Amino acid sequence: MSAAAVSGALLLAPIGLGLFEAVGYRRGRFLRAFWELPLDAKLDHIGRNEAAWWLMYLPWLATVAVTTGGLAGLAFVLSDVVGWVGFGCFVLAAMAWLMAITQQSAGLSEAARQRAATGETPPWAVATARVSYVLELFWVGAANLAAVAYGVAVLRTDVLPGWLGWAVIITGIVVPLLALAFRDAFPHLALPALLALGVALVLT
Repeated sequence: MSAAAVSGALLLAPIGLGLFEAVGYRRGRFLRAFWELPLDAKLDHIGRNEAAWWLMYLPWLATVAVTTGGLAGLAFVLSDVVGWVGFGCFVLAAMAWLMAITQQSAGLSEAARQRAATGETPPWAVATARVSYVLELFWVGAANLAAVAYGVAVLRTDVLPGWLGWAVIITGIVVPLLALAFRDAFPHLALPALLALGVALVLT
């Protein structure tokens, strides 16, 4: 299997991993109504569905790992400095999202236990929830910025078709702008442009 195909397979792996995440979403009923709840009610819900809460976040650890590997491989295949700049940008995004995952999964799970034991939300949980949200926004923005850099690298090389470069650039710009316009961001918005690159690599 060529380096391009391996990189593409890694970039597409989050599709399969997302199925495990979806099980956590559905079993724990962590749907839109949950995310609109105040923090106290969120913690009560997490406490009643702790196993599903963890199941929802653990696949993201693998998603970050395989996506980082796939983008490293793509930068190698493209052999373009702009691609490596994009990889560096994604590494920063991944670090932010890993911190957010840790705070949301372990941090809010512990906060839910403390609330169940005392009847009060621990003060630090408010800061944890806010910081993790900011980190999530950074993940979405920086991952799409990385995709834009990869799109530029595609245009500068002849490894992948030029139209793909433009498609990735446009997607990487439009997705964060839409999230800002609708004031609604979720972590999966970091992936569309990267999945498009994965499809192209597998088909190359």
